[in-house]
Amino acid sequence: KNTKAEEFCETRRIEMNFRVAMNGITYFVNNIGPVAFARDEAARKTGERIKEGIRSILVNIATSAERDVKPPEQVNIGEGRLSSTVDEIISVVKDYDYAGVNIALDGELHQGLLLKSSFMMMIASFDFLLSDLLHCYYDKYPKALNSDMVLSLGDLRRCADLNEAISILVEKKIETVLFDNFVNQMLFFENRMKIGMVKEIINWDRINEAYQRRNIFAHNNGIVNKRYLSHVGVLPEGEVKMGQRLVVSTDYFLGLYWEMLAGGIVLAQNCWRKWFKSDITHADSALIDCINRELLQKLTGTATKLLLYSREIETGSEQARYDLDVLFCQLLKMVGLKKKFTQEIRKLEKVASSNKRLADIAALKDDKEAFYKHAKNAARNGEIYESDFGVVAIYQDLYN
Repeated sequence: KNTKAEEFCETRRIEMNFRVAMNGITYFVNNIGPVAFARDEAARKTGERIKEGIRSILVNIATSAERDVKPPEQVNIGEGRLSSTVDEIISVVKDYDYAGVNIALDGELHQGLLLKSSFMMMIASFDFLLSDLLHCYYDKYPKALNSDMVLSLGDLRRCADLNEAISILVEKKIETVLFDNFVNQMLFFENRMKIGMVKEIINWDRINEAYQRRNIFAHNNGIVNKRYLSHVGVLPEGEVKMGQRLVVSTDYFLGLYWEMLAGGIVLAQNCWRKWFKSDITHADSALIDCINRELLQKLTGTATKLLLYSREIETGSEQARYDLDVLFCQLLKMVGLKKKFTQEIRKLEKVASSNKRLADIAALKDDKEAFYKHAKNAARNGEIYESDFGVVAIYQDLYN
């Protein structure tokens, strides 16, 4: 019994660590982002003033042989030629970075570095998740190791007992999987470990592209090469050409974050539900908590994917199914799907057998009078607490 309890705790820890890491990255970006944007905006304005000064000098040079120097706006010089010359001068100045001139002229330096570094941390967080899940799998199923795996004589001499030898074999196997490309890693989970990938909900191609982008950032200065093009499918930013330098834009970063957070949670949930079937109620609780937190922050991207996933799984209790259905209604309400929202509310009303559930339905309908009436009765019966109002997504609008 104690062993099972430790295993259940381990799977919860794995999922929670991933969520905390991912949420920490977005918290960092959201708080440092405005500072980086303000600095880049100041740099952009400085750059524009410098360019205008250079344009003025070039125009005056072109007319300096005349007795009366004309103002820049009256000089007839080809705009294309003038702009090209200005850009060439700027590029030369930026190549010789004396006294931080390069930084002053780069209008996307700080925000670009913030998003790129956070992107790299996000990929690393997913790597940690895969490593944790693989360790959990082989801890539970050590016989799943290939029978042809061997240890060197040196490794054997360092082993105190059989368990330590198995631990070394596990590490070698996990290293082999993690050093492979992302597509093969997912195939390993799907084919070898028999974990459902829910491909109709999670866009694994998008996450694979992010891994390939990470590789060219680390090894090719962000410049697209044949290896990158051969490993990616449909690109989120449209067509990408050989030799093009990739960046991490705000839209790209946010879209990937929603996809990767949902993909990681789904992967962890499916492992949890397959390996520890008697602990499904705890997996339900973790999933409900994650979706609720996303909805509290008005982040419908990840919440949508997780709620679609929740419609396909078998929950451990009727209460868990009800809680997930309530959150699904909250999502429909937030995105404005009124017809579907009405249909789902009617289903909830059929199982509204307590004051707490009546209060939930009233909250979803924005019926304050009915909500406070049923919430008061539910509180009297110990079904609901005042502390719930600030942390439950469906109560948020009424609480505020």
